[in-house]
Amino acid sequence: MQETRQQILEFLRQHGKATAQELSGKFDLTNVTIRHHLEILRAEGYITDPQVQHCNRPGRPCYIYSLTTMAADLFPSNYCGLAESLLVALECLEPEQRGAVFQAAGRHLVAGRAVLPEELAARLMYIGAYLRKLGFAPRWERDAAGRDQLHIYNCPYEHVASQHPELCQLDEVLLRELTAARVERLSGAAYEGSPCIYQITWPGEE
Repeated sequence: MQETRQQILEFLRQHGKATAQELSGKFDLTNVTIRHHLEILRAEGYITDPQVQHCNRPGRPCYIYSLTTMAADLFPSNYCGLAESLLVALECLEPEQRGAVFQAAGRHLVAGRAVLPEELAARLMYIGAYLRKLGFAPRWERDAAGRDQLHIYNCPYEHVASQHPELCQLDEVLLRELTAARVERLSGAAYEGSPCIYQITWPGEE
């Protein structure tokens, strides 16, 4: 990211909010230049729309800017470390208890799923879009018998899954909940660079 815009984001991270005038003084840039950078950051979704702030001095109103939740992705985080620690902690549970945790996690990931479209092509498109939103890279294919297969080419928790392959259980639960179909894992491990391949058997195809 351009250096000045990165500095603006870091300043807002530390101070919570700021006006264009404050940022102009902080970085020794004109108001026009600062507003140009702010507009780019706003268009990219990293800062909020300007909010009017009443000033004690006469003249034009002041506008304050702050970070959006999306901006958090630009700063260092340790989600992988947290996930790995939680998975290690799960090892003290019985297999049935761990399975219950993965079941609950899979259901939570699809809590926002809408009613699946009746028409198959629209259903496949919706499921693919939902998976991409979660960080997967899905592709639908048909096998020789004309049955639908789902190929997953990206694992959004690759680093953690490579150390804890049992996490793949969550994917199977997620896909069952998302497709409302029977899901059978055929092969692959996306975290190892090969696609995960799942056979999807829709209701009525049994």
